[in-house]
Amino acid sequence: MRVRTQLVIALSALAGLTAAVIVAINFFYARDILFRQIQSQVLSIATAAASQIDAEAHGRIQAPGDEARPEYKALQAKLRAIRNANRRDDVYVRFIYTMHPAGDHKWTYAVDAEEPGDGFSPVGSPVEFASREPLHMDRPYAEGAFYKDSFGTWLSANAPILDAQGRPVALLGVDLIASKVAEHLHRLLLAGMTAGLIALAAAIGVGLLIARWFTAPLDRIGETVRRIGAGELDAEVKMDRRDEFGQLALAVNQMGQALRERNALKGALARYVSHEVADEIMAGQAAPVLKGASKQITVLIVDIRNFTAMSALLIPDHLVEFLNEFFARMIEAIFSNRGTLDKFLGDGCLAIFGAPLDDPQHHRMAVLAAQAMLKSTAELGAKLRERHGIELRIGIGLHTGEAIVGNVGSDQRMEYTAIGGTVNIASRIETMNKEYGTQFLASDDVVHGAGAGFHFREVAEVTPRGSPHALKVFTFAEEP
Repeated sequence: MRVRTQLVIALSALAGLTAAVIVAINFFYARDILFRQIQSQVLSIATAAASQIDAEAHGRIQAPGDEARPEYKALQAKLRAIRNANRRDDVYVRFIYTMHPAGDHKWTYAVDAEEPGDGFSPVGSPVEFASREPLHMDRPYAEGAFYKDSFGTWLSANAPILDAQGRPVALLGVDLIASKVAEHLHRLLLAGMTAGLIALAAAIGVGLLIARWFTAPLDRIGETVRRIGAGELDAEVKMDRRDEFGQLALAVNQMGQALRERNALKGALARYVSHEVADEIMAGQAAPVLKGASKQITVLIVDIRNFTAMSALLIPDHLVEFLNEFFARMIEAIFSNRGTLDKFLGDGCLAIFGAPLDDPQHHRMAVLAAQAMLKSTAELGAKLRERHGIELRIGIGLHTGEAIVGNVGSDQRMEYTAIGGTVNIASRIETMNKEYGTQFLASDDVVHGAGAGFHFREVAEVTPRGSPHALKVFTFAEEP
């Protein structure tokens, strides 16, 4: 689910919950106020009506048939006047009557203000109240909640009828029909719910606007990140903001710039090391070793013998084709053994082992690369002999020692190279192949560091120009 959708849902849910809480609070508060007001009114009616009843005259109405007594008619007329005066839109008294206690929480009707008919209760008939609290005569009171029956919603109040000595002798009851009140409350609830729905709809609309405003920068940043991930390293987020989105956009742009720089550096590394070594350098953040540093390395120099005579026998196209294949094979031998191509030397090349990445087995890797070169040259020589009748021989020289390695050049052209006596001695050793008729010579430092698995034979003990001491040179006991 998109962040925009989540944000709209969250804002809508918050607005809906807030609206529901407000509607509920207002509804229950209004209902409570309205109930208290009606409760107070019905209680006032009952209290006022009870005070107007003559207890002595009321006491003479006890048995069925007393409806014909003048006292009954006078009291009934008074109750009807009170009833009719309180039949208004705000308060509607449906029944008003008096009752005698009949013992054991039972009551009988005395005077009923209703006209003769189904709703009239004669003297002495039992009082039946469904879902009402027990009646008592000690004080006026109104019920604490509306109650419902098949005729509607009601609220009742009772007040004691006092004799001349102030003693309660009977009870006056008032039944107020509250169906209209319930209708008012229902309309109030519907109005509140409608207002809540309107607020929710408005919140959704505002939420959409806020979500669009909030996620638009994320969409732009996300699109830029996707483009960078697809290889468009020059993609940038154009955003002039000073908030967190602006900081995120700046970080994405800095990431793109760093990736461009790393990609450019990796491309430069790939010119003289294998892609695997380049990846290792980049992953290990080893770029600082490309600066000048003194390291112990093994230098390998390979050269084609009698290249001048070979050039005279081949047409330019064939010569270039041969050189491209030759150098491809030499570079493959160097890169497959973690070597670094330093430079091409016309008809040869120079490689170093042990830089830019440290390699404790640089002696061995250089010897393995020389073996691969000899084997590959034998295969290439067979093809050259078959096509052009030319014999191919090379010379390889290896020497181990300290050298200065690093990037050398200018801003326009820079290359990673090795400088120092070790390189010069390796070159002298390579030229000795002509003197001894070999294709491979390595100094004793290389042979001793290469470890087991190789078969060398000593060729001579020499002191190359530039070397402070004599050294022994070795070739393979049998050429690969």
